[in-house]
Amino acid sequence: MLATGPDGAVWLFFKRGPLISGWATWVRRSTDGGQTWSAEFELVPGDAGGRGPVKNPPLLLPDDTWLAPASHERWGVAPAWESSVDVSTDAGATWRRAPIPLARDALRGPGVIQPALWRDGDTVYALMRSSEGRAYRAQSDDAGRTWSPARPVGLPNNNSGLTVLTLPDGSVGCVHNPVGGDWGVRCPLVLSRSCDHGLSWREVLTIEDGRTPVDGDPTRRPGRPRTTDLRPADAGVRTTGAGEYSYPAATLLGDAWSSPTPGNGAGSSRPPSPSAP
Repeated sequence: MLATGPDGAVWLFFKRGPLISGWATWVRRSTDGGQTWSAEFELVPGDAGGRGPVKNPPLLLPDDTWLAPASHERWGVAPAWESSVDVSTDAGATWRRAPIPLARDALRGPGVIQPALWRDGDTVYALMRSSEGRAYRAQSDDAGRTWSPARPVGLPNNNSGLTVLTLPDGSVGCVHNPVGGDWGVRCPLVLSRSCDHGLSWREVLTIEDGRTPVDGDPTRRPGRPRTTDLRPADAGVRTTGAGEYSYPAATLLGDAWSSPTPGNGAGSSRPPSPSAP
């Protein structure tokens, strides 16, 4: 993952290790726009298991506080997933973990992971994938240092990654699969919009329906994925990849936004430009 730090350098964050539960986060930095890179170094030396950004990029606050959305996954007989935010106030030199509380007695599955962060004024919000069929949300009123308990919101989630971005009108967009269930199918890929800080959502654009011909060739259509294609494990989630659109990233292009008209997917502004590796 690439991000521009408070120091203006480009940071490359990457995970190292054969098992998700033991991932160590390593970094390289570039101070010349990516022409040359520093030697790699561990983000939090000796602390494995999910420090620093895990899927979505860090959020830089106006006071140069840097918030990295993190999570840790414990697999095995009694799996448990938990989300947190790593906070740095010294341009990434040191990090302090801020847990996102979660009521585990109400869960059917292992929990919540892979937060996506945004802010509105002095409040920071986190939206997380979950094992419960809905996305979970938490908020911080002290620049990410403490967090409210994570609670489910009105956004379906299939235990697959999502991403968020703040739209020019102040609303929030989320690129995700509009599918519920634990390990649900990872298709289609849509953009949903929230006007109440992530509590409720409305689907406004289908980005990929999984049935569109590939490269304009009507004979080439990706197959819709099946839940049985998913084989989750500590070594990673393996799928056939057929018709799968998951783990999106989104970038806002332009400075205008109008909600697409319900039913036809059209709008008068450019939507976020997503990618789905």
